Parts: sequence; structure tokens; C-alpha cells
Amino acid sequence: MQLSENAKKYLLEASKWANFIAIFGFIVIGLLVIMSFSISGIMANLPEGSLGGLSPKFFSFFYLIAGGIYFIPVFFLFQFGQKTKQAILEDDHNLLAFGLKKLKSHYKFIGILFIVFTVFYLFLILFGAFGALFLS
Repeated sequence: MQLSENAKKYLLEASKWANFIAIFGFIVIGLLVIMSFSISGIMANLPEGSLGGLSPKFFSFFYLIAGGIYFIPVFFLFQFGQKTKQAILEDDHNLLAFGLKKLKSHYKFIGILFIVFTVFYLFLILFGAFGALFLS
């Protein structure tokens, strides 16, 4: 299979945007990690009971886990951008296949995450509805 010049141009532009988004994602991950270490101290100064019984350490752990989960798709996107750009510039089909594999991994991870969060929210809605029925 041969790629037309337009297809190469589109892939090169997509790889540049993927790199931009991935670098921005790494910055956000860094902020989440910094926030995970500082949020506990910030929330410890809040009045008793204002966190709904949750420990400030829970929020630190939450931000750290969120950063870890977010790292995986951002890293896949970064690899797609780097390898695809390199493949187009060097006309290397193996690198292009690797870059596209990482793009597939990125979307697969995002899709699974979407399904998990959708099911989680549905359970929250159901438990909230049953809770409201039993309380009234």
C-alpha cells in the first residue's frame, strides 16, 4: 500500500497536533501530581465535617491515581505523534505501523475508560434512585 502525498501531509499534521496535545497532557499530569501533594495540606485547614467525612488524604490519593491513569493515553498519543512524524520524514513503513498501533492503543484505552465511567455513573444513579425511594 502506498500513501499519497496528501495522506502523508495529513498524517504529518496529525502527528504535530498529537505531540502538542500530549505535551500539554504531560503538563496537566505534572500539575495533578503537584496537587496531590499539596491538596492534603490545603484541605486539612477546612472546618471539621466540610469534606463529608472524607479524609484529606483521600483527595491526595485521588489526584495521584487520576494522574497515573491519565498518563497512559497521553503517553500512547505522544508515541503516535513521535513515531508517525519520524515515519513520514524517513519514509519508514514499520515506524508508521508502530505509530498507528499506538494511536489504536490510545483510542482503545479511552474507549474502555469511557465504558468504565459510564457503568460507574449508571450505578451511582441507580443507587441514588433506590436510596431516594427507601428514604421517602
